Amino acid sequence: MKRSAVIVNRFYLVFGILCLVYYVFEGITVRFGQSLLYAWPMLGCFCIGRWWLFRRAWAAGRPHPFPGWLLTAIRIVMALCIAFFLFVEYFICSAAFAAPKDGLDAIIILGARVDADGPSGSLHERIEAAADYLRRNPDTIAVASGGQGEDEPMSEAQCIYEHLVAAGIDTDRILLEDRSTSTVENLTNSFAMLEGRASQVGIVTNDFHIFRALCVGRALGGYLLSPIPARSFPPGFIHYAMREFFAVCVSTLRGDMLFPGVPLIRVLRGA
Repeated sequence: MKRSAVIVNRFYLVFGILCLVYYVFEGITVRFGQSLLYAWPMLGCFCIGRWWLFRRAWAAGRPHPFPGWLLTAIRIVMALCIAFFLFVEYFICSAAFAAPKDGLDAIIILGARVDADGPSGSLHERIEAAADYLRRNPDTIAVASGGQGEDEPMSEAQCIYEHLVAAGIDTDRILLEDRSTSTVENLTNSFAMLEGRASQVGIVTNDFHIFRALCVGRALGGYLLSPIPARSFPPGFIHYAMREFFAVCVSTLRGDMLFPGVPLIRVLRGA
């Protein structure tokens, strides 16, 4: 058996184990109920299963456990899927590390889950990023956006408002938009509130969510938008960025973030 094939097979084993370890780590440090977190043990079991099948085939004197044509087809499909995944992730990650632009007329803070004891980790990160920006830009106003879910003690907008005030931001600089239940509604309703009051608007959301939020906002039109990423817990960013890939695909298929005739790189740069 070629040494390169053995090394590749061992890579599958190591990667599979890392996926399982990451699943446990993410579940303990954040929570096991996160959407799509189950993808990591599934991927880990797939990789370990692949390692075991090939190792068993080699022990039986066969080069691999599948017909040659099927293995070729699987490799082609996997290569295309990985290439597409990396293509989308490039834009997600590029937007995640974009530098905020100072001097904006307004910022929109997108809501996230409110727990019984206060803002969730994601919402807390967004509030901190917004408060920091508003302190550095005293002429900028803010829209706190987000409705109230059935299991939330208050609207996401109200939670954002209260924590911004506690951080020293004047109440007359904060507008409340407490009816939205999705990113599209967040931005649609917030844009309506800013009509005639702003032209350059920043979107405050978690770093992994910035690219999709910008594309949705620019699909709605009417404002020059800039990213204000709220930094996520670094190990957690791996899962969030993976999950965001599927959200971008779904939003694109729905037409929520499609920019006809405009290259993605121009959307990202705000052209």
